[in-house]
Amino acid sequence: MSAIVLLFWRICLFRAGPEAVPVSGALTALVIVTNALVNIGGQMLLGGETETLAHAVATSVVSLAGSAGLVWFVMMLMDLTNRFPQTITALIAADIILTLIAAILLALIGETQNAFAVFVYALLVSWTLAVNGFIFHRALNIHIGFGVAMALFVFIFTIAITQTAVPG
Repeated sequence: MSAIVLLFWRICLFRAGPEAVPVSGALTALVIVTNALVNIGGQMLLGGETETLAHAVATSVVSLAGSAGLVWFVMMLMDLTNRFPQTITALIAADIILTLIAAILLALIGETQNAFAVFVYALLVSWTLAVNGFIFHRALNIHIGFGVAMALFVFIFTIAITQTAVPG
């Protein structure tokens, strides 16, 4: 298990690509469930008393499904759906790691509305877009700039899909 976690950490550091991820339905399922639990936990902690478990679960499920659907659609258009399992596993696993890092850093900072917390959050979002762009670059055989643009596209449209489907 530590080898898999290390692989995903190496992806977050741009030292390995999605092609290094083993094709395993069980691994993909484990990564999806772990991501959902991390996202639900984060929403419950950050949402305070106003966040309900049902809303957090719905948001997590719609977000994951929206992202996966967008990625699959683009890969289908490029006739690269054979790379989808590794790509989506790498994207979701990287999200788990980066979300946990964000949670730890923001918990250490404390107040999430101060300028330093906003700066840290902006850096983490930038890192996430860069990692996702790197994954798209490797999975789709496109320039890294197009990969980052793809990551931004998926990020923005996933937010739009989630906010439309699960108003909050």
